Amino acid sequence: MEGERKTHGISICERGAVVLTGILSIDGFDEENIIMRTAEEDGLSIQGHELHVDKFDSETGDMTVSGKIDAVVYYDIKRRRTSGILSRKRG
Repeated sequence: MEGERKTHGISICERGAVVLTGILSIDGFDEENIIMRTAEEDGLSIQGHELHVDKFDSETGDMTVSGKIDAVVYYDIKRRRTSGILSRKRG
């Protein structure tokens, strides 16, 4: 429904499958890291081995991932863009 805010949820089953809801976009992925943006405008990274995006529906925000899950990390997107070792000017 238009105007209705999506909510974000995550369910991990035995470190081998992840079901997510409320995903706005996938910003990058490879077999060791999947970077996405949640409905709350947070950044989310799933880290592991042999990771695969099995399904992503941009209309509903539903997503499934398989592989060996080592970590799930949330981060503030605005803060990440302006801080960090690579963003510092070298003199």
